[in-house]
Amino acid sequence: MFFLLLASMFSFGQELNRKVTDEKTGKEMLLGLCNKEALLKAPFNDWYEREYKTYSPDTKTMTQLKTFAGKWKVAVVFGTWCSDSRTQIPRFFKVIESSECTPLNIKMICVDTEKKCEEVDISGLNIEKVPTFIIYSGNKEIGRIIETPSVSIESDLLQILQKQ
Repeated sequence: MFFLLLASMFSFGQELNRKVTDEKTGKEMLLGLCNKEALLKAPFNDWYEREYKTYSPDTKTMTQLKTFAGKWKVAVVFGTWCSDSRTQIPRFFKVIESSECTPLNIKMICVDTEKKCEEVDISGLNIEKVPTFIIYSGNKEIGRIIETPSVSIESDLLQILQKQ
């Protein structure tokens, strides 16, 4: 399913996993469309792998999530420079991989520190804070997890998916 996302990204001719240097900090960040593989490479892999390995999702919630496998889509807008993104993105992947609650499509969009991205038009997404997980059933938005979950990434995701 993730490969469908990659195929759609390449068909639009946009560069995937583009690293740029933040002029303010001098550190590398991703900008534009990306995939999980970019987070598994330096300099992003340190924070990604540390959070992924240490996060322990709630097992009861994870069992419930499994019933929604393949029934939803998600657009994730985040910044590799953002501490909340560095926490929630690895947790999100741990949840969907551990619960086998794989979405039909994952679209990951990295923004700069101004929450902008020239490569991908995100103006219609109304992004104010990152990360923002926008959950869809078909083409209809059914909920969002913004910046930090109310309870946990898996609990908030389950609550949203139960609405569809």
